[in-house]
Amino acid sequence: MRDMLSERQTEEEPPARFNRRRLIRWAVILTIGTLSMLAVWQDPLYP
Repeated sequence: MRDMLSERQTEEEPPARFNRRRLIRWAVILTIGTLSMLAVWQDPLYP
């Protein structure tokens, strides 16, 4: 009985690769990474 309920819940969920929250997370990570690289190139850490 519990197996059938868990299968119904998993069928209603959208595929993980099309998750909007994951897309937003990747966009934020790439933006922060790009900005940090530009900051390092503008003002190097070494003297």
